[in-house]
Amino acid sequence: MKYTIGNEKLQIEADSLGAELVSVRFAGKERVWQNENGSWAGHAPVLFPVCGHFGVTVGGIRYPIRAHGFAKRSEFELNGAGGDYLSFRLASSPETKRVYPYGFELTVRYTLRGNELITEYEVKNSGKTPLYFACGGHPSFALGGSVEGYAVGFSEEERFLNRVHNDDGYLTGEVQDLGTGKTLSLKEEYFANEYTLIFADTRSKFVALKSPRGETVATLAFGGFSNLLLWKPQGAEMICIEPWTNLPDLAGAEDSEFSKKAGVSEVAVGKRATFAFTIAYF
Repeated sequence: MKYTIGNEKLQIEADSLGAELVSVRFAGKERVWQNENGSWAGHAPVLFPVCGHFGVTVGGIRYPIRAHGFAKRSEFELNGAGGDYLSFRLASSPETKRVYPYGFELTVRYTLRGNELITEYEVKNSGKTPLYFACGGHPSFALGGSVEGYAVGFSEEERFLNRVHNDDGYLTGEVQDLGTGKTLSLKEEYFANEYTLIFADTRSKFVALKSPRGETVATLAFGGFSNLLLWKPQGAEMICIEPWTNLPDLAGAEDSEFSKKAGVSEVAVGKRATFAFTIAYF
């Protein structure tokens, strides 16, 4: 079921399937990708308990989790709503434990504050052992034209080292140097064959999407997330700017114990951990 809230600046719609944000209207204009050319049916999926192709091995047992985890394919319950927020909840079940052997409660909360949309992921350990998880966002930004001429401005000086992945989505170990600076100009060629730009451990925790005229379209603040990824499907007039805690696994590498992998957080029994990012629209 879809739910809508709004204020004087923004109107958003979110779906209980995946707790996914499916629409954001600012100044009467849709700002989230609506699959106009049929290239990608997603909008802003929730990535949990892994981002990308990231194996889950616990106690030597490899669990068959799919890329990006299961939250985006799961039906959440609406557990809170008000004039400026929506909150959705997903709890562990026998089905989730077949691919991820932990007891958890995941709450996804959307809060409006003027022209800002705050997305929070709260993870509670409802099990009897420490809980380990990774998470990330996959928000899309509708452009209304080619990505050429758009740019992403970073708050800090960055060395733009793209961690190259293969056709299956695993890291190859190769690094592509796209230069140094505070601005990355976007090019269609970067996303050929629907490849993703993967920037690990960015110094910046704030970026701005800039139009070809240099105007700020949106900003994204992502403190708490180590990595930033950029992606778009072929022919789509949009860009996804994605904060992740983890990176994809290395192709061909033996999977290591999930709790020891980079980007995985630990939550003690009965405790909670929260990750959040904020998008402002202009």
